[in-house]
Amino acid sequence: MKVFLKAAAVAVAVVATGCGGGDKAVVPQASTAQVVQKPVGVRAVTPATQLESNLLQATGSVRARQVATLSAQASGTLTSVSVNVGDTVKRGQALARLDTSNARIAANQARASKAAADAALDGATSEVERARVLAQSGSLPRASLDKAEVGHRQAQAQAQQAAAVLDSAQEALRDATLTAPFDGVITTRKLNEGDYVSPGTAVFVLVNTQELEVRAPVPESFVDRVKVGTVVKGTLNPSGAPFEARVRSLGATIDEQTRTVEVLADVLPAKEDGALLRAGALVELDFSNAGAADGAPEQAGLFLPTQAVNARGQQGFVWVVQDGKAQRRDVKVERVLPGFVRVVHGLGPAERVVADASLPLQDGTSLQVVQ
Repeated sequence: MKVFLKAAAVAVAVVATGCGGGDKAVVPQASTAQVVQKPVGVRAVTPATQLESNLLQATGSVRARQVATLSAQASGTLTSVSVNVGDTVKRGQALARLDTSNARIAANQARASKAAADAALDGATSEVERARVLAQSGSLPRASLDKAEVGHRQAQAQAQQAAAVLDSAQEALRDATLTAPFDGVITTRKLNEGDYVSPGTAVFVLVNTQELEVRAPVPESFVDRVKVGTVVKGTLNPSGAPFEARVRSLGATIDEQTRTVEVLADVLPAKEDGALLRAGALVELDFSNAGAADGAPEQAGLFLPTQAVNARGQQGFVWVVQDGKAQRRDVKVERVLPGFVRVVHGLGPAERVVADASLPLQDGTSLQVVQ
């Protein structure tokens, strides 16, 4: 019992000693240490004062404005084919001919029938004129005059019918010759002499290589800056040879899959150092100056990546890096291209902006800019 009381007294003495000496007391360090916030690592960007020209480019393809598949208009055997692939032809030039034996016979018969009908009409005309004179003097009964009038009308109808048959026969004779509807180059020849054709059988493909156009799908984000009549610069892919084209039309609809609008531009005559374009070639059209006004390019301004701006519509905000801390800045923006917005108000050209506006930052958050 005495041993237990002595041990308890020693324990009380130790505790009392620890509580009494203020300079000797040991206080846990974690209870008094201040928590230091580590800076948030961010990437920062400076607003661009001008968009790169390649952001306003569109890839297009060259095609001929006039392409025709020339087909036979009559039935028969090809007796001559006078052009080959690669030949340049003129409008109205004969390209191929069919056997015209039957067509000539039919035309001659129609011509003879028309001559007979015309002679019969002349005789009926003379007869009715005499009948009218006699009827006026009372020397001819009314019934005889009516009969002469009917004969004259029948002769007129027969003459008209004979003329129509002759026209048809002559048209069939002309259809036996296949001619070029416009100036161009033969790009395809499907048949040869001796082949039998019927109406609709394709014989040639003719392309007008002098009148070319470029079809380019332009992103909807800047197509409204493209105006009809604007001359745009282009380069041939992959040689890079330059050319120019004038915008002729803008598509009325937006492709739901690609979100682009079809733009058609007529290729202008090539200069000495210009590109030799061919239908089917791939080209790049540069629309960077398409919307220029008073010499100021449309792509001038302050531009940021879309990810750097938290915006709905035109109103939004960015995080500006100010003295190593985050500062919220309200801005007004407008979308100009996929992935880019133009800052209309609220930001200076030399300010650094956090590249990702979705980061959970607050005013005063310490930042460490990393590359």
